[in-house]
Amino acid sequence: MNSGYTEYTTPGLVLSDVKGSSITSLEYSLNLLRQMEKKAVLPANIYKEIVRYLISKFNNSAFMNNEQEIIKVKCRYGNPERTIAKLKEHDNAILPLITISQNTVVEADDRRRNSSILLNETIWDEEKQRSERIISFCDRPVTIQYNLNIWAKYMEDMDQLAQTVRLLFNPSLTLHTNFSKDSQAFLDSEVNNYSFDLGDREDRVLRKSLTVSVETYIRSPKFKVTSTGEIETVHIEAEVLS
Repeated sequence: MNSGYTEYTTPGLVLSDVKGSSITSLEYSLNLLRQMEKKAVLPANIYKEIVRYLISKFNNSAFMNNEQEIIKVKCRYGNPERTIAKLKEHDNAILPLITISQNTVVEADDRRRNSSILLNETIWDEEKQRSERIISFCDRPVTIQYNLNIWAKYMEDMDQLAQTVRLLFNPSLTLHTNFSKDSQAFLDSEVNNYSFDLGDREDRVLRKSLTVSVETYIRSPKFKVTSTGEIETVHIEAEVLS
């Protein structure tokens, strides 16, 4: 099994680097991790992974046209302003279309912990043929909001696609990414724009905007405790080990 991490070459710290004589060993470790955490660089791949997964779920959503044909609809990444510009630019834009874009990231106060908790885990290093002790703070709970827009020319197509999207949330959609296997996405709200104006275009364009909230966690930096008590920064690969 892969060890699940690769070591950085930056020098680590040891408990003796933290001054003080009246605090516990746990407090020593917590203080030390806070120092190391300031130097750590977190990967931004978690956001890309979630977007990729959502696009894969909404891509090829299907509806039945007037000729009783099953038509699959593409899902792309793009904010509404960019999509509107594309529709204005190309009169032959293929509709219906689904687009998704990230909106905001907010703190999940109802899922956060009230105090710092030190986590310990053991990961097997295949190359060194030994177990390594990894410590970290708890991952930070956040809610990431996404804008999901359905674009269509006809109300019947819009209704079918909206129903297809709603059925994916029953009551939530479980995300399976390299960072998490249990993050949940919820459908929060819908807003209709049925009189959308695209300037000189003869065909009207309907838009339904939905808000999707993903409840997930931002990974805390991971640190390896060596046999000499030194703490080194490591990079945990985007892999969930069973």
